[in-house]
Amino acid sequence: MSTTAPSGAVHEVGVDEIFFSTTDAKGIIERSNDVFVRLSHFERDELAGAPHNLIRHPEMPGGAFHAMWATLKAGSPFAAYVRNLAANGSEYDVFATVTPLRSGGYLSVRTRPVCTDLFQTACAIYDDARSVEDQAIKDGANRRQAAQVGAERILEMLAEAGIPSYETFQNLALPQEVTSREELSAGLPSRPRAEGPLATMLAEATEINTGLDAWMRQQDELADLGNQLGQAGKRLSRAIESPSLTARALEGLDRSDSRVGALAELLDLWLQMQEIVSQQVGQLQEALAQMTQVIGRTRFRIALARLHSTITTTFIVELIDHDTDNQLSRGAIRDLLDALEDGMAELEEQVLEHQRLTEATTTAIAQSQRILAIPRQLLMLWTTDPQSSDPTLPETVKTLSRAADHAVSTSGTTLENLGELAARCRELDVVEPSREMREHLRRMRRAYEQTHGEQTSE
Repeated sequence: MSTTAPSGAVHEVGVDEIFFSTTDAKGIIERSNDVFVRLSHFERDELAGAPHNLIRHPEMPGGAFHAMWATLKAGSPFAAYVRNLAANGSEYDVFATVTPLRSGGYLSVRTRPVCTDLFQTACAIYDDARSVEDQAIKDGANRRQAAQVGAERILEMLAEAGIPSYETFQNLALPQEVTSREELSAGLPSRPRAEGPLATMLAEATEINTGLDAWMRQQDELADLGNQLGQAGKRLSRAIESPSLTARALEGLDRSDSRVGALAELLDLWLQMQEIVSQQVGQLQEALAQMTQVIGRTRFRIALARLHSTITTTFIVELIDHDTDNQLSRGAIRDLLDALEDGMAELEEQVLEHQRLTEATTTAIAQSQRILAIPRQLLMLWTTDPQSSDPTLPETVKTLSRAADHAVSTSGTTLENLGELAARCRELDVVEPSREMREHLRRMRRAYEQTHGEQTSE
């Protein structure tokens, strides 16, 4: 951790200033790009071999880094808002991503935070978590124990904000940050006069970025469909679990009245079927929740790949412009290619999982339709009977009659809506984008190996 005291000065990160660094498995810096060197106010040789927490701001709660290491050690990438402290005491904010590398080390790409609402939410949570950690230390906890307390407090505050996990938060934040930054950016660099393998690498990196944009739009559509499916699933649950249609509500009915008795018998059958129907709808809800999670993870991975492909183009352009064997750029490109390929493998697994869940959801909807068919038909015998609207019926019976009518109409309409939404999910080809990206990466890897071969043979 930095021993420099904060000066109170603040310097902003430019929209097109992207930090890059790699570390070993223990977080010791191995590579750092010019943006990192310049904005951290450290010399490159001061950064090399130093722990990455050299730039940690004392206001940052240890709980944020506790969550980071737990995620990374599980083999997954991590993203978070971070306040850093430069060597001259000035501070700067970034949105940081950290990705495990095949070597066992980590690759970090950081950008300027542009989603103000998410950034402010994170800052408020950090302030609270830091206070909790400070109190824990006063009460005798060591820093590791305090960080654990801080991590738990971060999760509590996210839950209070309606966000069930940190993964959910980063799956939301990274796509928004990447998309918003790209809207403000000057765009990817181009070198139309470039030739040879480097020109091929730049062209493929650009194609990857374009393809990822299209893929994200597809995922946005899937996310919208997933949200609609989730809302429809909740409506179905409410329809079949109406608080008005209960065994207790039927206890006081005068079944000696033929009109009341007819409704009571139908509602008895409905209640008998309700437990079976509820179990089926519960399975549907579970499948929908899993689908939402997979879509969130896929959007996160696509956004991360977009960020990695963007900074890859900057390193390729450096090699084109300087026409030299820049070891930093070449090593960075190799690490980024590794990260892109590994990310693509993860995306392909998520695509398969999405297909499985789409099939499971479609099957669950069809089963719900079949199971609900009989009790719905039974209730319709009453709701379509003229005596159901008899004004002389007791008020309690009228209430039950209205509840039955609502259950019939709402469940039928909702199941139809669910079927249409599931069909739209199945129509989207979620496989083709990964195939295209994989081919671009293959060509880019071949071109990289050609440039590497030319350099080592000289």
